[in-house]
Amino acid sequence: LLHSRDREPHIRPAVRLYSLMSPATSTPAPKVERVRLAGVKTTISWPPEAKVINGVVFLLPGAMVSISEYDNLRDVILQQTYAVISFFVNVLYPFRNNHRCHAHNVSQIFDELLIRYSDRVLPSSSYGIVGHSCGAKVGLLVASIVDPSRVSFVLALDPVDMNPIEFTNAKGSNLPLDDDDDTSPCADCQEDESGDDEEDGSFVHVSKRQKAEAEDEDTNANVHIPLAITCTDGGLGISKDHDGEAIHTLHPATICYRHKNAGHMAYCDNGGGWTGKLMPDVGTKEGNEKAKVAAQELMRKLLASNK
Repeated sequence: LLHSRDREPHIRPAVRLYSLMSPATSTPAPKVERVRLAGVKTTISWPPEAKVINGVVFLLPGAMVSISEYDNLRDVILQQTYAVISFFVNVLYPFRNNHRCHAHNVSQIFDELLIRYSDRVLPSSSYGIVGHSCGAKVGLLVASIVDPSRVSFVLALDPVDMNPIEFTNAKGSNLPLDDDDDTSPCADCQEDESGDDEEDGSFVHVSKRQKAEAEDEDTNANVHIPLAITCTDGGLGISKDHDGEAIHTLHPATICYRHKNAGHMAYCDNGGGWTGKLMPDVGTKEGNEKAKVAAQELMRKLLASNK
């Protein structure tokens, strides 16, 4: 594991394509491919029985957490007829610029996806990102400095901005998240238990540079994309100075939802697996379940507004 770039524990050797029927509901399971794209071991989940997809969403797991821990989140995305792209976030390799390397992997995987699956993904497609913990920070890096012109939305679930700190330096400079936008809401983190309180289109807003499609078009025009952050009661080793609410405080053009009484691994299906066992759960069973449901509702709204 220490020397593997993208090895995920307990994953059997790749079966290139498989599709199963759920015995309980007889609903077709997604078609799943495990392939190498841009040199990264990548899992692609295609909506079952869909000939045309609405787009692509990267689902980025927490550090060293199996992507199978996010099957429920994945299925919500698939229900909206989006393809889901995931890869294991190994924070032990590469040793330098780890988070930024994973962020560049997102952009490069999408480039190769457009070529290899040109019959399913439009060349002009953008992509959304849903990430948890370290995967959430990777998603913010993609939207901030790696590929902002192609990111359609980001949902950062309880991001952790550590090792290194790039968005939450109390002194000194931080990477941008549309910080000069004067249309931002108040900087207070909203409590969110159900995900039903916000109207469609109310998310705010990473800025991206829109490439000119005509010579007379303003090449400096900014286009705003939705950026939503959630925060929980945290977990072992997660500093309140560098969590989702801290990111929102220093970047008030984002919108933040507090999932109270929920622990950091609340968004995982089984508590984060072996990685979650290293982080005692500070959330209640009810709080964790409410956070998971609220996150799914936020995803539905973002996907609906992205069509």
